[in-house]
Amino acid sequence: MPRLNFTAVTEFIFEGFSIFGWQHRLFLFGVFLILYLLTLASNAIILTVIHLNRQLHTPMYFFLSVLSISETCYAVAIIPRMLSSLLNPQRVISIPDCATQLFFYLTFGINNCFLLTAMGYDRYVAICNPLQYSVIMGKKTCIQLASGSWSIGLSTAIIQVSSVFSLPMKGENHTLITEFVFQGFSSFHEHQLTLFVVFLAFYILTLAGNVIIVTIIRIDHHLHTPMYFFLSMLSTSETVHTLVILPRMLSSLVCVNESISLAGCATQMFFFITFGITNCFLLTAMGYDRYVAICNPLRYTVIMNKRVCVQLVWGAWSIGLIVATTQVTSVFRLPFCAAKVSHFFCDIRPVMKLSCIDTTVNEILTLIISVLVLVVPMGLVFISYVLIISTILKIASAEGRKKAFATCASHLTVVIVHYGCASIAYLKPKSENTRDQDQLISVTYTVITPLLNPVVYTLRNKEVKDALLRVIVRKLS
Repeated sequence: MPRLNFTAVTEFIFEGFSIFGWQHRLFLFGVFLILYLLTLASNAIILTVIHLNRQLHTPMYFFLSVLSISETCYAVAIIPRMLSSLLNPQRVISIPDCATQLFFYLTFGINNCFLLTAMGYDRYVAICNPLQYSVIMGKKTCIQLASGSWSIGLSTAIIQVSSVFSLPMKGENHTLITEFVFQGFSSFHEHQLTLFVVFLAFYILTLAGNVIIVTIIRIDHHLHTPMYFFLSMLSTSETVHTLVILPRMLSSLVCVNESISLAGCATQMFFFITFGITNCFLLTAMGYDRYVAICNPLRYTVIMNKRVCVQLVWGAWSIGLIVATTQVTSVFRLPFCAAKVSHFFCDIRPVMKLSCIDTTVNEILTLIISVLVLVVPMGLVFISYVLIISTILKIASAEGRKKAFATCASHLTVVIVHYGCASIAYLKPKSENTRDQDQLISVTYTVITPLLNPVVYTLRNKEVKDALLRVIVRKLS
């Protein structure tokens, strides 16, 4: 196994103002403390005045109040520790604390930049287009601009911190490896051939089912609706998702302890995360589509127009790509000392376990991302179905209620299984299950769940079955 030597540390020391003598440091401490207190006091005064004076409840002062909050947090993240380093030169800070400080410094620093940009836009509208100022700079627009600034700050900080603190730091000696070996299903010696046949059958059925769905939706113009547009995108994503995982998994059943380069492992993890997260948000978009169809049927074609559908799909793909880039960058900048991956593919946690250094920052990042890409979409789908069910129950006829439930049953089935398995895999405590239990969960959402999509949408969906029948009759005639 190719190996390289390197060293790593677990904490940093601020040199700070150690080049200055004690008297100069004490003087600087007094100056910076006064500036710090003035900053806090002035921002508190601005916020209080804007809150109490109704005449200042305008877009300009709304942005100013948000900027004051951001500036206050920015100062709190940096100056107290700086003041402490003036009294205690070469002050020690742990790597998690350093990462936290860098995170808040970047978040609020970048947020301030974009808030100032929003304030510039506000002044442009006020001076160059005063008659439409109140319309253009409405409350919703102001909140969106402020939220956009915070979102850019947060996302940039996450990417930067995860990339920086995944680097090996000089210190203790370690050995760095350059390729991994999948342990796969090595504990199932006598059953590997059976598993190979079963998983191969699942794989072929999944590919065939998704290809049939995409082909039918493309050919039959009756299915050219938002619901089936999202379904075709989900089938395409599921197909690529299985292509990334299953062929190598089947290979590992035949060739025990199969090796994979770091680049190959990173590529597999990137596509696995991209399409996995894309699937989550596509299912959320499908839930929104069902909500509009049932709760607002008269405006369905207006709300769910072609442009909105394309934007929702692009949003799902974009989130998947951004998160995958962040995760893979953070994981594969870690130094690895062990080579045996206790899994059948390059999943995040099994690969991080091979690192030589503390992966607390990476684990926190993974947990935050898992919550955002699983809990948030699940919450949105849950809210959609609460509204959908409350609307369906108000339908007078039993036949109408039955038909409305039927349009949601397929999607709801896929959602429960997909989010259920993913939540168990990524939101549970890292040491709760054994290796075999983790692999069983992984098999569920990499092998069984992708097959569930074409099975549910073909066997339980009357429109798809009718379309398939029309295609078959057309080909035979």
